[in-house]
Amino acid sequence: MDSTVFAKDKRISRATIVYYAIAGIITLLAVALRFAYLTLRPLHHDEGVNGWFLTNLFREGIYKYDPANYHGPTLYYIALVFVQAFGLNTFTIRASVAVWGVFIVLAAYWLRPYFSSKATHLTVFFLATSPGLVFISRYFIHETFFVFLSFAALIVILQYIRRKSAGAIATIAFSAILFIALLIPLMKLANASLPDGYVAIALQIIAALASAGITYVITRLALSREGGREIYLLLAAACLALMFATKETAFITIGVMAISAFCVYFRECIAAAASLRKSPLKLILIASAAGVLFDIVIKYKLPETAGDFGKNTSELAGLENPDAFEIVFYLLGLAVPPLLVAALYLFDRRKQDLPKQASLFTKIRDAIPHGGKGLPTFAASAVLFAYIIVFFFTSLFTYADGIKGFFEAYDIWTKTGSKDHTQNGFWAYAIWEMQSDGAIIISALLGSALALLKSTNRLAMFVSFWWLGLFTAYTIIPYKTPWLALSFLLPACISAGYGLGELLEVRQKALRYAGAAVCLLVMFVTLYQTRDLNFVRYDDEDAPMVYAHTQREFDELVSRIEHFAAATGKGYETSIDIVSPDYWPLVWYLRDYPKAIFHGRLYDTSDADMIVAKKDDQDEALIRRLSANYRFYGPFKLRPGVRLVLLVKKNIPGNDGRELYELRNIRE
Repeated sequence: MDSTVFAKDKRISRATIVYYAIAGIITLLAVALRFAYLTLRPLHHDEGVNGWFLTNLFREGIYKYDPANYHGPTLYYIALVFVQAFGLNTFTIRASVAVWGVFIVLAAYWLRPYFSSKATHLTVFFLATSPGLVFISRYFIHETFFVFLSFAALIVILQYIRRKSAGAIATIAFSAILFIALLIPLMKLANASLPDGYVAIALQIIAALASAGITYVITRLALSREGGREIYLLLAAACLALMFATKETAFITIGVMAISAFCVYFRECIAAAASLRKSPLKLILIASAAGVLFDIVIKYKLPETAGDFGKNTSELAGLENPDAFEIVFYLLGLAVPPLLVAALYLFDRRKQDLPKQASLFTKIRDAIPHGGKGLPTFAASAVLFAYIIVFFFTSLFTYADGIKGFFEAYDIWTKTGSKDHTQNGFWAYAIWEMQSDGAIIISALLGSALALLKSTNRLAMFVSFWWLGLFTAYTIIPYKTPWLALSFLLPACISAGYGLGELLEVRQKALRYAGAAVCLLVMFVTLYQTRDLNFVRYDDEDAPMVYAHTQREFDELVSRIEHFAAATGKGYETSIDIVSPDYWPLVWYLRDYPKAIFHGRLYDTSDADMIVAKKDDQDEALIRRLSANYRFYGPFKLRPGVRLVLLVKKNIPGNDGRELYELRNIRE
């Protein structure tokens, strides 16, 4: 064998080893950040509510979708699998979410055909270490699984367009979905006659074997057609259905992704339209009209904010006539859209001749079978989509009204979206994300600018429109909570990885070194912010992403309850009255105490071993009614503005608490 060829093969092999070694290290980092000290922070109010739904499903087998809850059922059924395997505890329920955070990181390696190896690794690193993504991955709420589904939908659609044969992971995922979809109704059919003993076991085995057999036949049939390429389309339908079954905001994400694909096509038209390049004035006029329309839609917030910035800056600098600066910056805000398009025009004029590529529309058109050949696959995808919706919203075919609730939820959500959680201001997401993931967001802006200026990487352009579009959509909607930011933070991480990866690919050595320094700085800042947010300031209301979170003092309250429950000799049979109107997530922590009664108000006949009350609001009533029989511990901060006190009967051993009249002496 030629020694040159051998040396080349050896270099390729070494590069492959290095690539997978880096991938392994980043993946381990992602796992560590999501699972280490997973119970460190107490459950949030919303986690407590989700835990209550899960507890009822686990113990009673009952879950009925409530559209007023405006969250889908997938979270509870996924967590149920984990709880049945590992027990009903805080670590398990959070692990059922954290695992999807790791899957997001792993899924990013399917972007390798579209990005350089450096850009891919950077993308994966940001997805693994983003302070916001890690923070919410350690929450028992719906968002992490939701954004995983949006990412998975993109990947399987890309695989379908590339005409890729179904790989092992895609085949396994499809088979698993199909098997579960068949197993549940067959099991219910097997148990319909309520057989006993060996007959019941035999029928369940037959149902499982039948599900496995049908799954095998359908999977083999799918693999026989174009190498199983159609499996990707079926998986895309499953991902979209699961998104709707997870959160009602699915229509926003899916809508923005569809618009982003159109924007990529439009950007390609701009790059290719010689007539427009010859007439830049026409292009700039069109952009100006679009910019004015955009400002009208968002109620002039862009120029308004720019004007406020100019005025505030001039006042801080001690300059005269700050109103003049406000007007100048207001006009600059109006000019942003046409200036951006003018920059695109100038860049297009300086572009070298690039190899001709089929347009995005052509690529998608060619990927779809013509002449009715794809009709069976599209029909099967539609059936699978509908089946998954019915499967989850009917609580596995036990609650028919769930389908009605599925449609009612959108009416409720639109009303909620304009009334609740509106106190954070129009630019809440910009402020939160710059505080928590600022280095990534700035890098994402760089990546988006490069993608749109170069217009040679369709995926990079799509992701840019995706995250900027979702950021715009959620900024316009009055309802704002930090966890909704995950929907645009995920694609922002991809844009950041692409942008910094491009810096490492430039020809000039000095620029490459500068790019490497920038990458190291961004990575260091991101890791520092991740540690600070997730393991130090996780309950600090001044920290980004922390939103009315349960304070760490709450853990001491729970410990006191457990201590005195043991001291009574009754254990879990200890009687506990919760008279505070604010108590979530205490319901989760007292789930094993059947005599823990959540009254939410004071009443005269309480004779419980312990009482949990609200400091300040209930002080005088507690002193007047219960001073003779109880001492208290605390106060314990539940969340900002809410403190709890624990009253313990005086005859319980080890009770050295303070007398109730001392409540008057305790202030903030």
